Amino acid sequence: MKVILIDSGTTNSRLRLYDKTTCEVLDTEKIRIGVRDTAISGSNTNLKAHLKQGLERLLTRNQLRATDIEYMAASGMITSNLGIFEVPHILSPAGMADFAKSAKVTKLEEFLQIPCVFIPGMRNKVNSTDDKDLAAAINNFDVLRGEEVESFGLLKQFDVKGKGMIVLPGSHTKFVAVDENKDLLSCLSTLGGETLQAIQKETILSDSLDSRLIGKIDHKMLEYGYEAAKQHGLTRSFYHIRLLDLFSELDENQRANYFAGSVIYYDLLALSQSAEEIDEIDWLIVGGSNPLRKAFTHLLRYMNHKWKIIEAEDQQVEYSLVFGATEILSNCQHLSFTE
Repeated sequence: MKVILIDSGTTNSRLRLYDKTTCEVLDTEKIRIGVRDTAISGSNTNLKAHLKQGLERLLTRNQLRATDIEYMAASGMITSNLGIFEVPHILSPAGMADFAKSAKVTKLEEFLQIPCVFIPGMRNKVNSTDDKDLAAAINNFDVLRGEEVESFGLLKQFDVKGKGMIVLPGSHTKFVAVDENKDLLSCLSTLGGETLQAIQKETILSDSLDSRLIGKIDHKMLEYGYEAAKQHGLTRSFYHIRLLDLFSELDENQRANYFAGSVIYYDLLALSQSAEEIDEIDWLIVGGSNPLRKAFTHLLRYMNHKWKIIEAEDQQVEYSLVFGATEILSNCQHLSFTE
């Protein structure tokens, strides 16, 4: 039987046609739209329309009708207030059964009345929400939507023991703490990826950086950018890109690596300052897409050569969302797809 798995994030969405019998992804439809469009426009109408069109293309390309799909599963920002069907976050710590218990199934016109399971995200459990302590406590708050599925899918593919950390760079960098039982303990997020894109597109640095940013990883320039941010601060290291363009022979790719290194330094600084037991973890798995995956892997090793750092391969990243979603759905016996 065939199902469709939807992962809709901040800037992009993917629909995967999956065969449960063969455990194979048959086709993928990538759509360049996410909830950032909703945040900017104030309406999710465009998001709904593009997802429906993508779904129709996927079915047509594979000579399928809506009735040929047993169900769909959706995760990511599509389940947020900016998405299509909001499902409240569950509290950490949480295992697969907890996510399954809070999943919701519904039929929507934009999904051609195919039953769709919406998988909830997770938020950190914080003891105090008193406004008087908010300034001190705000860094303890955080949320996941979609990365919980990716995390479980990566854990299924790696034989790791003990406590660990899953690193998921993207539009937002996500650090997900995992316990010995492979439950998700907490999360930490930054705007790392969006910062790279926004600074490149909307500042004077547009003239010094290619719109694609990193074309090829340059380890030395990543390290130079990392050290520049560490010594001189983030915004000064940004201006270094302009100065390197004016006064050095470095090309756009080298400058982009320097730029990425400076942003990643502050992501890793946030991790080291927020995770109290960071030095006690047994492993780190780095997922997400390249080139950020390779950049993070290198700088994590540069930061601490004692850590056991595992870089996921492209296929492992691709299947992490598939395996994570299907594992959670296997715990959803309480849901009915026929109502």
